[in-house]
Amino acid sequence: MFIKLVRYDGWHFSKVDPVRLKRQAISLKEQIESKIHVDDDPYCFYSRTMPLVEAAIRGEISASVNGRESRYISGNFNHDESEGTLPPQYDREFTRALAGFDVTVQGLSLEETEDIVINGEVYGRLEFEEEGDWPDRVKHP
Repeated sequence: MFIKLVRYDGWHFSKVDPVRLKRQAISLKEQIESKIHVDDDPYCFYSRTMPLVEAAIRGEISASVNGRESRYISGNFNHDESEGTLPPQYDREFTRALAGFDVTVQGLSLEETEDIVINGEVYGRLEFEEEGDWPDRVKHP
């Protein structure tokens, strides 16, 4: 692991950790493929989420993604999850993989971040994983 200064808006970092993102994307892809049939996908994981997951696996995402603007997770899924009405295949393992990917791709801070101002821009310290850090050296699985 190493620490890097990354622009920070108080909620999102401008960049994502590509190693962690790839790890989270692989986990989510496995969950989607094992629990959701492509012809029975009411929350559109294959059409909305999977393209972003595949891009993350290929290493094509370096900037954080605004979840509100891109809508890569269906609002219906979020609603049903909050209501506790998700079908059984969207179990704890699935929702954990989805949450891990979502937090990582949006560049959300999981800890309190000290603001560092450089030339009027706000930065924060972000831990980046290196290949081989998983599972022994990561803070947030």
